[in-house]
Amino acid sequence: MSPKVSNAYKEEKRAVILEGALHCFTEKGYQATTIDDIVRHLGMSKGLIYNYFSSKEEMYIQMADTRMNGMVETLTEQFQEIPSAADKLRHLFAKFYRQSLDELRKWLPFQMEFTIYAGRQPELTNLLSVQMSKALSLIQGIIEEGKRSGEFKPDLDARSAAELFWSVRDGLAVHFMLGGEETEYKSILNDMETMVFRYILNQ
Repeated sequence: MSPKVSNAYKEEKRAVILEGALHCFTEKGYQATTIDDIVRHLGMSKGLIYNYFSSKEEMYIQMADTRMNGMVETLTEQFQEIPSAADKLRHLFAKFYRQSLDELRKWLPFQMEFTIYAGRQPELTNLLSVQMSKALSLIQGIIEEGKRSGEFKPDLDARSAAELFWSVRDGLAVHFMLGGEETEYKSILNDMETMVFRYILNQ
């Protein structure tokens, strides 16, 4: 087997294992899920899984990293076709509208559970901080771009505005995690978009 084929095989196996872990995390929660649960779900040997991942913590970090990197790469590419900083943010809000509450509710519970768990372990906390900094840097760059173009207020603190942007989205998602209707969620998200632009636009 050539190295190229071998690497492709390994990546495919890693993806299958992560998909199985995701299924177990969403079914049972992060802390309640064991490696044995993932083994049973996938029908693989424990030894095979340990060939790819040393722990379920590593599985979660890989999932979150892949998701974050994919989001940043996709948006960076899409933003090349959007010259206006304000329109870049509108593009992001449009993506939020297209994401259903069911999808949010699939990820959020065990994501929050892992965040609390990681908060007691400095190494994991640092890894999560690195991931979050990627999302913050993306928005901060757009805010700075908008300040340079005159679209956004010149005295706007780009870091604070980026924190506000994600806090709006994440806070609303958490609020609707356990209940609430899709139409209400989308209506409030629309109002929040209006409020964010009222805060940042140079008008």
